Amino acid sequence: MLKIRMSSPRLQAHTPRPGSRVAIIGGGYTGAIIAKLLVERGVRDIEEVTIFEPREQLGCGLAYDVKNIDVRLNVAAHRMRAIPGSPTAFLDWLQTSGTLTVDPDAVTPEGIFARRRDFGRFMQAQLAPHVDSGAIRHIRQTVRVVERQSDQWRICGADGTIVMADILILATGHPPASRPPVVDRLSALATSRVKDILAADAFNEIGKCDPVLIVGSGLTAIDALCRLKALGHTGTVSLLSRTGLMPRPHAGGGFSPFGDFSSTDLTSAKKLLSKVRATIRDAQAQGIPWQSVFDALRQHASSLWQALPMRERQKFLRRLRRWYDVHRYRMPPQGAAILELGIGTGRVRPERGDLVSIRVYGQELLAEVDTRGGRTEFRCRHILLATGPDFQDYAAHQRFLLGMQRDGFIQSDRFGLGLACDIAGRTITASGTPNSTLFVAGPPARPAFGELTGVPEIAAQAASLVDRIIGCCARETRTIVISPTM
Repeated sequence: MLKIRMSSPRLQAHTPRPGSRVAIIGGGYTGAIIAKLLVERGVRDIEEVTIFEPREQLGCGLAYDVKNIDVRLNVAAHRMRAIPGSPTAFLDWLQTSGTLTVDPDAVTPEGIFARRRDFGRFMQAQLAPHVDSGAIRHIRQTVRVVERQSDQWRICGADGTIVMADILILATGHPPASRPPVVDRLSALATSRVKDILAADAFNEIGKCDPVLIVGSGLTAIDALCRLKALGHTGTVSLLSRTGLMPRPHAGGGFSPFGDFSSTDLTSAKKLLSKVRATIRDAQAQGIPWQSVFDALRQHASSLWQALPMRERQKFLRRLRRWYDVHRYRMPPQGAAILELGIGTGRVRPERGDLVSIRVYGQELLAEVDTRGGRTEFRCRHILLATGPDFQDYAAHQRFLLGMQRDGFIQSDRFGLGLACDIAGRTITASGTPNSTLFVAGPPARPAFGELTGVPEIAAQAASLVDRIIGCCARETRTIVISPTM
């Protein structure tokens, strides 16, 4: 019998293989949105997503895990583009969940400014289905040690849980607040009256009429004012900062971003400042508020930062950063109203100077401040620290990060912005090379992006990072060619 062998068309088949295992350290907004995108976009390429986060809920972090109902977001809900691909998700949730019914004060002429804790609830709702299904594994532990073992990352939790991962993402968020050096030299009695405003007991001992000194004048200080107002506090409040600058208010009217900052010749801090000033003049001539110019500037902040030489970045940070911050990070209308009323009645007093010493004097604290006009003293019963996060030597704030820095896996940014990384989010090792399996996301990735604090910017970075990770995982799939015969 004659046997005839005929070739058939070549077929491609993918060999089965396990997907990549991803571990995320930090379960605040940044870690949560990355985990959500990984499980939703990486169904075929990501086998396991694990988050180390000691808090009970994912998606809140320090910023949105607040019990106080009077602390609000400083961004209107329609601008909180928290979910990539679904820009109105938060606004839709506010309207369908009944939240606005129980919080009518959220609605203002400038937009809907929801409570911080409600954004936390929204993020919990986004993550809950994935946690309940097991797609996201939540380990409620802090991380003790991170090591490299057999081409994988070995993450050891404080209670001994060990996770092996192919890819590790550092989403460790903001570090603790900076502390004036004088605070570390206080007596035990004075220390008991000096509190970080984020501490659970920060407002517990403050009497209704007690004079209060708040060190700091940014958005955190505005949050403190709102909290004091809600508690019925009627005493004087002094807001002390080195520059005396305070966040600006939002503009009403629903204006669109104004100005074009896509030019490639904005390569110095001076040129950038001149461009902003000229654009503001053009806007005001057309009856458009300056806030619209900063909204346009915000859209190009990352590319503008990356176009600045290192020397010019340093100039910007030294000379313009605080001015940029108070115009960029604006007060919610509710907070602006409380501040305006307080200043108008004399109950709130902005002060400029450096805190030099604190000593106990009977039932009061005497805070000595160095001002341009010389030394002066403030009498108060309590001091609240609202100084903002301390990004200097970022790795020093957590033991496992210190260990990773010692092993050469990461390094703190020389400008004190976070961890050294590239625009792909890859950490830069001690030898100066990017690590393709170790990423940094959210605020500590600011060295590469310049600005990475707002939710929309973090969401965009998270989406880009996730797509990159999934793309790399997909390319690792081996393809074999099969030529069946007959």
